[in-house]
Amino acid sequence: MGTFALTSLSAAKYTLKDDLSHKNFFPNFELFNGPDPTKGFVQYQSLGQAIENQYISYINKSVYLGVDFQNKTPEGRPSIRVEGTKRYNKGLLVADINHMPGSICGTWPAMWMFESPWPTMGEIDILEGVNDHAENAVTLHTSSGCMVDNSTSGGEGQKDKYAPFIGTMETSDCDVNAPNQSKNRGCSIKAPTVHADPELSLPSYGDSFNEAGGGIHAMEWTSKSISVWFFPRNGTDSPKDVSDTPDPSQWGTPLAKFQGSGCDFEERFKDLKIVFDTTFCGEWAGKKWDKSCAAKTKVAKCEDYVRDNPEAFTEAYWEIAGLKWFENDEKPSKIKKDQVVHRASSNHKSRRYNW
Repeated sequence: MGTFALTSLSAAKYTLKDDLSHKNFFPNFELFNGPDPTKGFVQYQSLGQAIENQYISYINKSVYLGVDFQNKTPEGRPSIRVEGTKRYNKGLLVADINHMPGSICGTWPAMWMFESPWPTMGEIDILEGVNDHAENAVTLHTSSGCMVDNSTSGGEGQKDKYAPFIGTMETSDCDVNAPNQSKNRGCSIKAPTVHADPELSLPSYGDSFNEAGGGIHAMEWTSKSISVWFFPRNGTDSPKDVSDTPDPSQWGTPLAKFQGSGCDFEERFKDLKIVFDTTFCGEWAGKKWDKSCAAKTKVAKCEDYVRDNPEAFTEAYWEIAGLKWFENDEKPSKIKKDQVVHRASSNHKSRRYNW
């Protein structure tokens, strides 16, 4: 006979740590205006430039992060990249977004978390895509030694509460230099495609996201996993507690969940800051230009299109209605000595759930 101890897995209780919404947003973010690390055709703006050219502002009680959509820009299109001044370790990020850059050829918008030195400290891409994409890609980037369990691959659009996630795992090695993946691919889960049937559709990115009135992205980062939920504004299953007293254990199947014994989530992800940006072309949107955008725009190069067509980027803006960081105030309690489960020496395997 063998024995194994259990851990009490009561529902996670989160309390608000930082409300970064509306007037609290810009005091807690810095504008990055150096060269784009992803080699984009972009001019990131300083705070003074952003204010002068009205690339940042408030819309009612939301934060606006825009780009130049009026001028031809031979040196790259002016845009905004904001980086949080605070660093976080494990918790829950809830982002209520009314509008994101649309599915526009040449664009590469993202809401993500990272810290230098990269990728040693890890990167979590919560909402990201390029060009005319219709689906979000949730991705982790690390140095070598972080593999997520691809046996929990999900299945597109599945709504089974026992399934690990509803997206589709496209890659499972989070190493940016993984030998069997393209460079900087990371481990990635793609959201379900947009269907005509609302029951099967998840308007998670770009035009479909905006047509649905936006929605809420929530990212839970624990010692055992990293998960992302998306609740569209026009949906009927958005939990009432998501922005106030969140309890992810009651939210059902997430869009994406990265887990498995092949990655130490406490060691691989540390001291991360929140980032919003919109770049153009570069190492992803530029490399994917020929997939559909060259034919669609009738322009051979991404940079030429971005330079000469300012009116195409009218909808390339973020409108952030709310941004909150929560932390867990409850630690799992240990089981007493007399609460031990005996395991017979048979082929039956024990299963430990970490929710």
